[in-house]
Amino acid sequence: MKKIISIIVSIIALTVMAPGHAEEVQVTQASQNFFDTVTSQAKDRLDTLVDVIMRPIVDITISSKDIDCLAKNIYYEAGGEPEEGKVAVAMVTINRVRDGRFGKSICSVVEQRTVMVRERAVKRVEVVSTGWFGKPEPRTVTEIKMDQVPVCQFSWKCMFVRVPKSTDQRWEESQRVASQLLKGNYAPWQAKYSDALYFHNTSVRPVWSKTKQYVARIGGHLFYSETNKS
Repeated sequence: MKKIISIIVSIIALTVMAPGHAEEVQVTQASQNFFDTVTSQAKDRLDTLVDVIMRPIVDITISSKDIDCLAKNIYYEAGGEPEEGKVAVAMVTINRVRDGRFGKSICSVVEQRTVMVRERAVKRVEVVSTGWFGKPEPRTVTEIKMDQVPVCQFSWKCMFVRVPKSTDQRWEESQRVASQLLKGNYAPWQAKYSDALYFHNTSVRPVWSKTKQYVARIGGHLFYSETNKS
């Protein structure tokens, strides 16, 4: 691919230097040096672009199980979203593997659960003796209990979901997006969501979103990265 780009650049150079008749071309040494510099810089930038596009999207071993986990995460989280929305959810999943805090494989990221502590008010009735003669009376007492609640990072993992049907077009699209993305396709969307680690439905406004950096909205989801490191 790099050779093809180099040939294209060379053709462009010849075109610029040959406007029609060779005898009409008069280029000073300074102009020639400038042209050579610009051409070299263009080739360097194109080579860099090719390296970025051809770089593996996840530099770890990807198993067939990981591809299936990614496809299911796309399907259950963004099955009804446009293609970009599916890619964006997949990029969040992949970025979490790269990050390392959420799991070391695609499947472990998808299946990750965290434990949250929640307060719960519990009321109970006690019979206590009151007054001079100790007459028993019921009294309501409220206690605060702390519960440890497992929370799924991707909501569908904590829900009952049906196995996708092989004939479901959304499932077919989710599988295709997962496969193509892991092959390095969707370069523009890879770049757009390269830092995205979080997303939520537009119908809710979770508290954590206020501490994150907004990336983009696509379909029914809002995407975020970590806060700016400035």
